[in-house]
Amino acid sequence: MNTMRIVAMPTEVANAVRSTLKAPTYGFPAHVETATDAAPCRHCLKTFVAGKDERILFTYDRFAGIESLPQPGPVYIHAETCERYHEAAFPEELRDSPRTLEAYANGRKLIATEHVADGKYEVAIEKLFANSEAAYIQVNSTTAGCFTFRIERI
Repeated sequence: MNTMRIVAMPTEVANAVRSTLKAPTYGFPAHVETATDAAPCRHCLKTFVAGKDERILFTYDRFAGIESLPQPGPVYIHAETCERYHEAAFPEELRDSPRTLEAYANGRKLIATEHVADGKYEVAIEKLFANSEAAYIQVNSTTAGCFTFRIERI
């Protein structure tokens, strides 16, 4: 029985950034470059192919749509259209990269953090959601510190 869903960046946001080359909400210019590493696209959650894929770097509020207090930071998306990640399972392409999972109560109250480097994300997710206060989990890169996606209870 599936008890969570993965919430990637909304398609409307990704498409707006691609068409305007500006960060949503803030209007800061977005930067297009050829990927230099295998960071993930925040829309499809697939990793970039270094030296091949074009990507867009821009400022994104990881709490947009769920909390009123923003917390903007840098993220990447594919420069070309990609399909939004819509699966309920942790993205397999990201399983081997260290991520920090932050459980939040409503009101953007951080209540617990788990660092995962061994690919056993489901154990950490289950532990964080065992706390009834945990409304959602923000998943971030442990090495770069930037937002990757959100996990919500079903």
